Amino acid sequence: MEEKEVLEKEETKEIELKKEDAKPETLVDDWEIKYIRLQAEFENFRQRLRREKEEWQEIANSRLIKEIVNIMDNFSLALETIKHAMEKDAIIEGIYMIYRQFENLLQNEGVIKMETIGKPFDPSLHEAVGMEEVEDGEDNLVIREVSPGYFLKNKLLRPAKVIVSKKIEKKEVDKDGKDCRN
Repeated sequence: MEEKEVLEKEETKEIELKKEDAKPETLVDDWEIKYIRLQAEFENFRQRLRREKEEWQEIANSRLIKEIVNIMDNFSLALETIKHAMEKDAIIEGIYMIYRQFENLLQNEGVIKMETIGKPFDPSLHEAVGMEEVEDGEDNLVIREVSPGYFLKNKLLRPAKVIVSKKIEKKEVDKDGKDCRN
């Protein structure tokens, strides 16, 4: 019996070794399947997130566009009134009302108009469209605004187009009109 037991133990060991040899392949296959499923789930998640983002943008845009359409209706009424109105002040007041509606809409959306006049020129906020020489005052100050700049929730939406000062150096001249600094 001892030989039989020894043979059975050896056969059992061989079977266990074969099982152990098969396990890594099975484990690799299982992990590969799990990896492929995870990739598919992640891709589905990305697509769902993209669709949801597009839907939210459409909702936000539709709300904004609805406000703009309301203002356009008022603008249309103002234009129609101009045809029949004889009072210049009433027309001007109507246009200012529409302008204030646009200002309020932009403000409600987080758009803030940039303050530029008298501020130092900053190329990250301003676009210089010209320079103007000044006798009194500092160099590189914004002296005029051609078109305003805007921030959208503390991020630059559009730089301001500005005219920047350039200080004129006064020349000292003698009685003959020659430069005295030389």
